[in-house]
Amino acid sequence: MASLWLITILIVCVHALRVKKSREFPLGSEIENLAVRPSGSVLAVVYTFPRVYEVAPVANAEPKLLHTFDNTHGVSSIAKSPDSDEYFLITGNFSFQTLSPTPGSYAIHKLSFDKCDKPVVKELASLDAVSQPNGIIAVPGTSYVLIADTRDGLIYRFDTKTLQLGVYYDDPILKPGTTTGIVFGVNGIKLSRGYLYFSNTNQQLVARIRASGREDILHGTAEIVATQTPIDDFIVNRYNGDVYLAELGGNALGLVRNGSNSTVPETLLGGINSTALLAPTSVVWAKGAEGRTLVVSETGGFEQFVTHNYTGGGRINIIHLE
Repeated sequence: MASLWLITILIVCVHALRVKKSREFPLGSEIENLAVRPSGSVLAVVYTFPRVYEVAPVANAEPKLLHTFDNTHGVSSIAKSPDSDEYFLITGNFSFQTLSPTPGSYAIHKLSFDKCDKPVVKELASLDAVSQPNGIIAVPGTSYVLIADTRDGLIYRFDTKTLQLGVYYDDPILKPGTTTGIVFGVNGIKLSRGYLYFSNTNQQLVARIRASGREDILHGTAEIVATQTPIDDFIVNRYNGDVYLAELGGNALGLVRNGSNSTVPETLLGGINSTALLAPTSVVWAKGAEGRTLVVSETGGFEQFVTHNYTGGGRINIIHLE
């Protein structure tokens, strides 16, 4: 039965959504972040192993190991360069047992592809000043990337040409609010519709502030977009301002509609007692399908990485909204 199940095309209908799932990643793989190539295939980075996978955006796709980093424990972040098939990735050491990083272990790399579509990886710089890098985005039209430091509650800007790093945004709304236990402040970050959007895991919110990413230092007051959300990552629909949330702590895909009277997300898929979407971590738009099709990573359940009692592999979900 198991082998028959593996070859079955998985299409799940929940709340009128069509969901296509990949095959499972190797047991113990905590899929942390996603990027989409111009071909439409999905790059998935794993935080419990120093691996990058490529997955076709179809049901039952087999995750293909693309690259393994040396001298590090995992990959925390990936961001696509807006105008090319190049990506910026951050590696480092993080303990899921203590939920804490190893200071000074993080570095940023550039991933590109040669004429034979083979990966070419180059380390750009160490990130010793950043306690725990998490979300990362490239700033269009520049050589900058923004990096969320989830432990210290800061957003840095790194110049991929000059290799200069500086604090870009520092505000109480980015902070985790504690120094013990689960220390997760600012997490996902996105530039959309003239704003910098960001999630804060401990504060259970998404907020936004007017920004381009080109400012040396960002000042101003953020406005709240979503509240009461056990969030990891999110994505914004640039056409209408709706925000889709990967609610890791709630096993759910949430939605806050732009202009809604409530900032509390409605649940589109999954739920705290559901197995439809186990501990989702990242959400991006499928190629050419913004507003219509999401790509969402699920870990198979977060607790297994803390206990090492592995219960299921992670997957990539292609979720059709219409």
